[in-house]
Amino acid sequence: MTGKGPQKGFYQKEIAMINFKNVAIVTLWLEPADYPRLLACADVGISLHISTSGIDLPMKILDNFGCEVPVCAFNFPCLKELVEDDVNGRTFDSVSDLKQQLLDLLSPLDKEPGTWPPHSFGDLARYSRKLLGRKKWDDNWREIALPAIEAAVSQ
Repeated sequence: MTGKGPQKGFYQKEIAMINFKNVAIVTLWLEPADYPRLLACADVGISLHISTSGIDLPMKILDNFGCEVPVCAFNFPCLKELVEDDVNGRTFDSVSDLKQQLLDLLSPLDKEPGTWPPHSFGDLARYSRKLLGRKKWDDNWREIALPAIEAAVSQ
């Protein structure tokens, strides 16, 4: 979860009441440069974004994709513009769908050590390969946004 919005305290209280046996949830503040480093450590991202309009796309998915991390994302009408199911991640419609996807995606395969990617997750490896070489945020900014802004300001 990300953000420091008004619901942060609510979720911290909810999390504190859960008695996990093998899970630890830590809340922390990251410097902007550390955020992509942390994301890149993940095998898969989860997006629970629900579009009320059906036409906005969650930026957190782009954050994950920029770090070459595939996602499982809650499905809504325009999501297919960003997440192609079973190509660069998975889409789900219910809690049970997400549960099954995570079980399938995170179950280790019998694979030789040292093969790419560093994790041994078959479909996740395939999704990660689809994200390799994508233009990073900084590159898009320098090549597209910055020139457009500079041109608008100079007029």
